[in-house]
Amino acid sequence: MIDGWTTVSSTVQYTGAHVVVRQDSVRRTDQSMGTYEYTDSADGVRVVALDVRDRVALVEENVYVCGQRLLMCPGGGCQPGEDPLSAARRELAEEAGIRASEVEPLTMMWRMPAGARTREHLYLARGLSIGEHHRDPSEADMELRWVTLDEAVAMCGDGRITEAGTLAAILLTAQRTTAGFAAPPAAAPGKGPAASP
Repeated sequence: MIDGWTTVSSTVQYTGAHVVVRQDSVRRTDQSMGTYEYTDSADGVRVVALDVRDRVALVEENVYVCGQRLLMCPGGGCQPGEDPLSAARRELAEEAGIRASEVEPLTMMWRMPAGARTREHLYLARGLSIGEHHRDPSEADMELRWVTLDEAVAMCGDGRITEAGTLAAILLTAQRTTAGFAAPPAAAPGKGPAASP
């Protein structure tokens, strides 16, 4: 809870198979009252699988809620009691048939912080081996595609990739793995921007 804020009441408005909708009454630091409605669900994961040829594995599937076919990094929700790293390895194997000898965290992000109490854990997987996928029936239309990391970054910029976790994971991977991608040195106090080398 935010320092100085108090939850006066919290009511479950709806409980579904994968999500709970809550309504909270809150007293803020200045004593004003507010009402917040939000969803509460399991954390999710997205995994950038990067092979030795600098290619990224993307899955393409129909996503009912947004009514579109989307390109995304493999991922999904954590199962009850499952830690995010285990979920990342499981989703990578289930959706893409990929196993990785190395899986490292990229970051944790909030999916939609004003309306959902759900985090997305982003990972980078390397040392890949490819086998059989084990998709569930809702993923029957899923297709695996390989693109270079440079192309994936371009896709994030031109609208071919629009899913938030995938956007962040690919751009963070590019930042972590591409030489010369680091931020320029900070300017000295009172000076303008640092000059490029």
